[in-house]
Amino acid sequence: DLDASGVDAVVVAIHQGLTPDDQPDVFGCAAISGPLREILDRLDPGIDVVISGHTHRPYVCDYATVDPARPMLVTSAAWGGQMLTDIVLTIDPASDRVTGKSARNLVIASDAGAAREGILRPAPREDIAAYVATYAEAAKEAESRPVGTLSGAARKEGVENPLGNLIADAQLDATRSAGAQIALMNPGGIRGDLIPDANGTLTFGQIYTVQPFGNTLITKSFTGAQLLALLQTQTERDELSIFAGSRGFRQVFERDGDGYRFVSATLNGRPIDPAATYRVTMNSFLSTGGDGFATFAQGTDAVTGPTDLDAMEGYLDGEAVRELPQTDRITVVD
Repeated sequence: DLDASGVDAVVVAIHQGLTPDDQPDVFGCAAISGPLREILDRLDPGIDVVISGHTHRPYVCDYATVDPARPMLVTSAAWGGQMLTDIVLTIDPASDRVTGKSARNLVIASDAGAAREGILRPAPREDIAAYVATYAEAAKEAESRPVGTLSGAARKEGVENPLGNLIADAQLDATRSAGAQIALMNPGGIRGDLIPDANGTLTFGQIYTVQPFGNTLITKSFTGAQLLALLQTQTERDELSIFAGSRGFRQVFERDGDGYRFVSATLNGRPIDPAATYRVTMNSFLSTGGDGFATFAQGTDAVTGPTDLDAMEGYLDGEAVRELPQTDRITVVD
């Protein structure tokens, strides 16, 4: 349809990515793998550029070196604003086609020494810095607003951690009215630690940093068989992603070489019954099959609840200090 309408250039933006080797070649296609690779091999050769992400790796790949029949550029600019991909297309409007294309990753910021020889680091622009400072100052009051107190530092490291459990508990509490029995939180959606001040106080800026996506909470019904199939896929993906579960929900894994294998799950001490129905809460990203967990999209009787931030603030807001949850919901056996 695009060709028929006379479009000169086609650019695809996709939230999926490649995984270069351990020493990423930001100017080539070294050792590329990952879910996007299979997608690229099915794309129409007429596509000129694929702007990708998800894996957080920086690369500019001339895919013609991999598949001459698909001479498209495939780019990714790392994550967190570290890079900007400068893409240049030369288009001949008379022939309705791209006659030249190039791209380069410019290093904007680096928190891990990502700058390498040959990568440009543009000088800061004072007008942009002043523009950002204006809005940072305007947001300061909202950012520093106290939202509650916590008994200690909640960090996100490890297969199980207090922060993931805290988020899952907050989401379960906020969706009880929708019949929620279990809440599951994906570790990739947790973007920072929660470190209260000396008095245990947390601010809105801190909980926003942890969950910055503005997701709503969705509660759906799943059969036990669906739930077990979903849990099974946690350790069958390219990247390990074990959900944090709410209180009363426990999982057992066993070590499998350098990884893990899902074994079983219980709710309030009872094994998940494949024939039973369970009400499960997840964020809106997961609810449509995000992070490759397609089973989430199969749930029925969906009820939309508050945002994840509102759920966390409501859970923390009270006269008593919110105690950190124990890390006893995931068991790993050898």
